[in-house]
Amino acid sequence: MTAPLPLAGIRVIDFGQLTAGANTSAMLADLGADVIKIESPANLDLFRIIGAADQQPGWWNRSAPFIFSNRNKRSVALDLKAEEGRRLVTELIGQADVVVENFRRGVLERLGLDEASLRSRFPRIVLASISSQGETGPNRLHASFGSTLDATGGLASMTGYPDDIPLVSGGDVNYPDQVVSLISTGLILAALREVRRTGRGVRLDISQREIVSFMIGEELLAAASDPTRRAQRQGNAQEGVLLQDCFACADSRWVAITVFDTQDAARLSGVPGVMLPPDIEHADADPPDLARTAASLRHALNTWCIRHDVNDAVRLLGAQGIAATAVLDGLDLLRTPALSGASIAQDADGRMVKGMPYRFAQQPFDMRHLAPELGRDTDAVLREVLGLSDEDIARLQALGVTRTDP
Repeated sequence: MTAPLPLAGIRVIDFGQLTAGANTSAMLADLGADVIKIESPANLDLFRIIGAADQQPGWWNRSAPFIFSNRNKRSVALDLKAEEGRRLVTELIGQADVVVENFRRGVLERLGLDEASLRSRFPRIVLASISSQGETGPNRLHASFGSTLDATGGLASMTGYPDDIPLVSGGDVNYPDQVVSLISTGLILAALREVRRTGRGVRLDISQREIVSFMIGEELLAAASDPTRRAQRQGNAQEGVLLQDCFACADSRWVAITVFDTQDAARLSGVPGVMLPPDIEHADADPPDLARTAASLRHALNTWCIRHDVNDAVRLLGAQGIAATAVLDGLDLLRTPALSGASIAQDADGRMVKGMPYRFAQQPFDMRHLAPELGRDTDAVLREVLGLSDEDIARLQALGVTRTDP
């Protein structure tokens, strides 16, 4: 008999949008929480719009980004501009343990769901607010995407090549959103434990900008010790490492190689065909000019790698104790047994969804529900959670409060 999932019995009201909100609540759902996604046909989740496959009827249910990040949830469609819709969502919150939202600041207040109102009515609720700049300060109303968070958090200043422009992680990676969803999930789990311990609710003010800056904390410490210091973009290089970079191979793939120091580099003499610079071959002579040595070594590896397929390059370098591995793309990861089941999974139709970044030995990732169609579970949730009758449901439908067509 399979043991209950860790969050079985926990109910989450999900206002999450895009990756930061949607993936946070998806991981809670993966852990067994009953995640009820509140949607409005008048203001569609952006992931239902971004990546829409076509414009045929029902197009809003076929967006790959939405499918990717909203498995294991239930969808309730409510018109939150209508008083009846706002009343129903408030009652749903009253039957929940957690609210996840990453609206622009001020949206919850306009819905009458601000912290003070929720706390007075539901003193045990965990309200997880994920925002660009946090709840306070002069920038609290600023809207952001991953690219602007790369910039305001300081990450872009370090990302790129020397003497070139700063680089952002871009829409395909959106590093700040991915990181915040992992940290937000952990914060919510800690908050639930605190509610169990004290009986009091918790407000989580989660600033994506602060989390990005936290991820480069060593750069902040370095700047604090030397106020004149500016971040230096290094490409693939690393301070204190002789040579670290990616090199093109004969099969048009790439190999990542790290040569830590001159002693490490001397091991390359055992790799067939590698022509080492003289200051590496005679490392016991005068101390080498490391910058010049690195440049010579880069040239030698460029010349050698382009004559070998990536797998041969990794094998020959590894045999001499050199840290080297193929640069893997998405297709490579799908073919890697150790990785394919950990972070990605497939639904019943063979479509890709984002999986879990961790695994339990006795509880593998479970696709209990596909990403829901807009409003798929409205009637069932209103009956089950709020006890509404068939007549109540029919009245709401007649008023347009629960419509599902954008």
